[in-house]
Amino acid sequence: MSFQPLPDYDLEQLSDERLISYVRDARDAGQLAVARRGLAILVYGYERNVTLRLRMKVPAEVVEDLAHDALVRAIGAAFDGRSVSEFRAWLNVIADRTVADFYRRRERRPVEQVLPSEHAGDEGAWQQEPGIESEAGAVELQMVINEVFATFSDTHKQVIQLHVFDGLTAAETCGRIDGMSENNVAQIATRFRLRLRTELETEGAS
Repeated sequence: MSFQPLPDYDLEQLSDERLISYVRDARDAGQLAVARRGLAILVYGYERNVTLRLRMKVPAEVVEDLAHDALVRAIGAAFDGRSVSEFRAWLNVIADRTVADFYRRRERRPVEQVLPSEHAGDEGAWQQEPGIESEAGAVELQMVINEVFATFSDTHKQVIQLHVFDGLTAAETCGRIDGMSENNVAQIATRFRLRLRTELETEGAS
């Protein structure tokens, strides 16, 4: 029987196990955009888990932004596991890498960074550390990011580049852009993340 894409409403009713199977079936059928859509629904279902995990590792003021960044990275990656436990471990790796990147950009040591290669013997650990390089999903994700980025003014693009992509603090970003306040930096970054999330949630839904 050939693979049949499902509308969002039906996908949202699936158990995690069936949603994982759907994502794998879509990828096997060569329907990468459909697979990523299913993965997005699966990933966002674990938003609270990711947020709680990050609260133990990073300052409270950056938890929401880093949780969003981790979810976006997960959607751009490719999950090859078959079980919910593997998916959770895989998503935790991405969250931990996001934490590591946050501290690395600030030349600080991560509070708590655990990757599969460091606890390969632990029960439920997903042995393959995920990456987004050279994945078709990552290419599509970058296209969405570029489209959203292009909707902002040149000054706002500079803020997004420095604060969101390069990881500078709001204060550091203000120091590089004349007339910019920390509050404005936060507002611009929030608008960018909200637009990006909206695009990721609606893309492929029709």
